[in-house]
Order: sequence, then structure tokens, then C-alpha cells
Amino acid sequence: MAPKHQIDLLEFARIVKDGSEITDEEFVDQMRRVLPLDSLKDVTPEESEWLFMAISWLHDYSLLLWEFHQIEVNKGTTFAGHPAIPGSSGPFIENMLTRDGRPDFSQLRDFGLGRGQGN
Repeated sequence: MAPKHQIDLLEFARIVKDGSEITDEEFVDQMRRVLPLDSLKDVTPEESEWLFMAISWLHDYSLLLWEFHQIEVNKGTTFAGHPAIPGSSGPFIENMLTRDGRPDFSQLRDFGLGRGQGN
């Protein structure tokens, strides 16, 4: 079986769209075409910080872009006074902002695919 070619982030977004037509496993498979997920657990603490900062910047930029397009098509960016930010398409990954209790670092190995499946 030939290895799948790399894709850029915009192509990834076009494939996974809103996540309604793709499974969590397919999402992770496509994400591996964008980023070497399996080797991320081996990055240094410094590289981890760089990755976080780069992704945070991309998130902020894409949120501003999304907001611009929502306004351009006369859609609101709030619901009942709260920001209506688009959700994630992939598997749920707990982090310090979403978890209640101790961290589950197994997600660094299974990318959230083991969640909710008795694991």
C-alpha cells in the first residue's frame, strides 16, 4: 500500500468539513497527512511550546477570518449574547480547559480515539 501524500491545512479542512460525514478514525487518518501525529509525543518541551504558539496564532487568525465571513453574509456571530464559535470536527481531546480531574496523557498515543469506548 503506497503512503498517502501530504496535504495542507486548507485541504484537510475541505475534507473533514464540519465532521458530520467523517468518523473520528478517518479524521485522525487525514490529520496524519497534515502533521506527524505519531511523533508529536517525542517533541521537546520547547518544540511543544512553539507548536502551541503557532497553532494558537492560526486559530486566532482563522477565527477572525470566520467572523469576517459571517458578517459578510449577514449572519450573527453570537447566540443569546454568547460568542457562537464553530466547534471542532475531530475527536474530543481533554485538556486543562475542559477536564475535571487528573490529566489523561494516553490521548497523546490514541489521539482521543479511546475516549468513550470503555478505555
